[in-house]
Amino acid sequence: MTDPRVDLLLALGDDELVLGHRHAHWTGVAPHLEEDLAFSSIAQDEIGHAVVWYRLAGELTGKDPDALGLGRPPEGYRNAILVERPNRDWGYTVARHYCYDIAEDVRLTTLADSLWTPLAEATGALRREERYHLLHARLWLDRLAHGPLDARGHLADGLVAALAEAPGLFEPLPGEDELVADGVLPLASADQHTRWRDVVTAELTALGLEHVLDGSAHHSDGEFVPTSSGELLDTGDGAAAAGAVASGGGLGGRLGRHSEDFAEVWEELTGTYRAYPGVRW
Repeated sequence: MTDPRVDLLLALGDDELVLGHRHAHWTGVAPHLEEDLAFSSIAQDEIGHAVVWYRLAGELTGKDPDALGLGRPPEGYRNAILVERPNRDWGYTVARHYCYDIAEDVRLTTLADSLWTPLAEATGALRREERYHLLHARLWLDRLAHGPLDARGHLADGLVAALAEAPGLFEPLPGEDELVADGVLPLASADQHTRWRDVVTAELTALGLEHVLDGSAHHSDGEFVPTSSGELLDTGDGAAAAGAVASGGGLGGRLGRHSEDFAEVWEELTGTYRAYPGVRW
């Protein structure tokens, strides 16, 4: 029987590894030179954090961290579906960055109180680095929210898409009841989700973006959103997106069920490792 701590560590590591890979795709093509550097740095941090979790999992399984991070088949990965999605545009990237790093803050704060000492101790350095990721995400959220109509519209569209799949970050883990009972996981995923939702709701409402919380990208008039040309188009009532939020989209990743987008990520992530098995550079 699999140690449920391994499933927890793989979920933590896989989220970081895959999102770090997606963030790295902005290197050289971000809208500002500073953001080439910022997202490259954040991507490097996330991948480094993944190594921390894989090393802990390796101590439990006897497996090499590289094998855990790069040597599993696609269905063996436990990352949330949200992190494997392509970057799309800047508005979506900022929205996902924000949703994820609020979740990461909730998650690391929770794990810092774990009764499993190696897990609690591992959160220290990670929380210090993640604090800057969250500052960066909030900075860009505020900048786009208070920017021109076109920027605000792209952000709203991105938030609707990201919020619809964000519940997958809090999908219950295999063996979670045991983890909670043993104090390894001090707070169940559902309760972490509630904390995340409270923070996101308060912050988006303060920015005048409360309309995205029900799955609607509409502006305050409730009827139109801007296109890249600056024209305003009627986009309907947003019922489909609202339904996705209500139903808790983006689930399945913790059980190894991924979107069609994961195949591309997996090929890129693991290609060299698979081509040169066992090599040491």
